[in-house]
Amino acid sequence: MRAVLDADRAINYILVYMIESYSYKQLINIENVFMAWQNYSSGKSRKKEILEFWLNQERRIFALHYELEKEMYEHSPYKKFVICDPKERIIHKSVLVDRIVHQMIYNYLNPIFEDRFIFDTYASIKYRGNHLAVKNFRKKCLRESHSDRRVIWVLKCDIKKFFDSIDHEILFSLIGRKVKDEKIRKLIRDILASYNVLPGKGLPLGNLTSQLFANIYLNELDYHVKHVLKIKNYIRFNDDFVIISENKSLLQDFSANIKEFLNDRLKLSLPDNKTSIRKFKWGIDFLGYIALPGGFLLRKKTKKRMFHKIEERNIEYLKNKVSFNKKNQTVNSYLGMIKNCNAFKLNQKILSIIPLRDLST
Repeated sequence: MRAVLDADRAINYILVYMIESYSYKQLINIENVFMAWQNYSSGKSRKKEILEFWLNQERRIFALHYELEKEMYEHSPYKKFVICDPKERIIHKSVLVDRIVHQMIYNYLNPIFEDRFIFDTYASIKYRGNHLAVKNFRKKCLRESHSDRRVIWVLKCDIKKFFDSIDHEILFSLIGRKVKDEKIRKLIRDILASYNVLPGKGLPLGNLTSQLFANIYLNELDYHVKHVLKIKNYIRFNDDFVIISENKSLLQDFSANIKEFLNDRLKLSLPDNKTSIRKFKWGIDFLGYIALPGGFLLRKKTKKRMFHKIEERNIEYLKNKVSFNKKNQTVNSYLGMIKNCNAFKLNQKILSIIPLRDLST
């Protein structure tokens, strides 16, 4: 098994080395543009804009490739809309051609940076996610508290307006450590410049690249926490993170240090009303769950959001806008969310409101 893992690491190292040495011409070759389109459109075949693009895909892909090759490509303005999840959020959606370019940049950057992310960061990384983050958080708490036989404390922090506050120049400098081709750098800079909350600040929530860029940005915090402060029990999901310790005063020191680091190094704010230190046995509200020594509880807001999403997906399915499998993916995601909770009745309620078989057959 060890030999297999070592072989995988060696192959991945070679792959990353090859990608890092890509020229702009290699990045935007027609095969990569087609692959980006296929990656982006996978699982979205019933959407109107995907169907319309697919009818003329060769012409439109070659047209995009030509624009990239001749350095004529320009990012289009975003379409803005509001969602309630349940909190109101503004989403900025780019046009389809821009999303294909985002996918291409993601395909290029993700292998370079993902292996550099620490294990204890969980957002937008394959095989991780919020469910595993909460599960591992509770596991760490139980280990440190000797299964709740001693008192432990949890520092919980939430960075203020994280996506809106990301500084483009700082982010670009972090990406630039690994990306040396000037034309690739210009394309990445153009994507960053396509959106601003304030001059030179902000990432749009709707972009695929935004999640990766966010992880690259806060990877600086992760390394500070793990390698400078030497904190073992740390979990981060996007702009939410927790630190576990039996020493409350030590957590207060960590909080002050991290607040200063975020402000000085990343121009981010960690206000007092976004931080708390609580005993684990009181319950810790983290990523939609209340983590307790005896298990998990779902927040009321999480339950409300869950039923809203399931009902929304059911309506889309009945209107033939999504497939039976796509609808089931949503349901199974929420069933996975509650499987670690004391939620038998909730599980039965979810199953009672969904079609259990494909109505199109």
